[in-house]
Amino acid sequence: MNYNLNVNIIKLWPGETNYKEHAEKTYNREWFMLYKNEVLGTNFTLNDILLYRSISPKVVMFIFKVAELCGVNDSVKYKCVELFDRFLNKYFLQKYYKVYKHYNKKWLKVLDSCQKQSCLYIMSCMQLVTKYSQQSTCLRKLKKIKNILNRCGHNYTIKSIICSEFNVFNTIDYKLNEPTIFLFVEYFIYFIDYENKTDLLSMCTMLTDFVYIHFNEIYDHLQYKKIGQRQYSYSEKMQFLFAEYGKISTAAAIIITATYFLDFNDEKIELITEYLSEECQMSPYDLRLISSATTNIIQIKMY
Repeated sequence: MNYNLNVNIIKLWPGETNYKEHAEKTYNREWFMLYKNEVLGTNFTLNDILLYRSISPKVVMFIFKVAELCGVNDSVKYKCVELFDRFLNKYFLQKYYKVYKHYNKKWLKVLDSCQKQSCLYIMSCMQLVTKYSQQSTCLRKLKKIKNILNRCGHNYTIKSIICSEFNVFNTIDYKLNEPTIFLFVEYFIYFIDYENKTDLLSMCTMLTDFVYIHFNEIYDHLQYKKIGQRQYSYSEKMQFLFAEYGKISTAAAIIITATYFLDFNDEKIELITEYLSEECQMSPYDLRLISSATTNIIQIKMY
């Protein structure tokens, strides 16, 4: 079979000047389409995850503080938040079936133990993410990790640190390649037509911090805007969470919000919203609704 490729028949993306750039964009597009198709084809059940995130705003801010102490970048920081959240989901579901169903009087001990070990679990998530991301940080050395934990007010042995990392890795089924909200933010910025992408990325980073910290409040506000009530059933929450507030749509809404703060040009905002709407397979109205909910919570926090 002849594998020679006639480069003249390749159609470049708009604005491209070389085939290397074409190959990079094509790879990114194919990755995004595969992920989107996988998510759209997934049938979530009530046992898949717990509603909302399993972690509070204080925990998210603590993770951000640990990330700063460890000298990791924003991408690793967000990966750690989502990995810790996923770990807790899995951890509590496992403990529920092993302990609560059979020995429910011991449940409070399980909760107390998890709370006491939470800092160590967070550090384990940070270790795993930095290794996966191939970042060269102080987390490569166990003594450095022990020192950081000491600075956070916790004294753990080297053995405890090693065991915790293995426990977290095992609980999440050894899966470290889940994309974050911020990854989709970076993806959309890569493709959208915007003059100053450096400023846009900087604003989106600040907004992504805010969304991770105030996720629950934004979600509640969005739910109220969408259905006009603050009380809803468990199944209604589940359906709404995946249908309206997934990672892709959240990333798109962050970009729309950032564009609004940076540029009051209604025509430009409308064009970006229309593009993101097609990418997310969600109506422009729904994306604006998520953006509006985010903006409203920002205004509440400012006053």
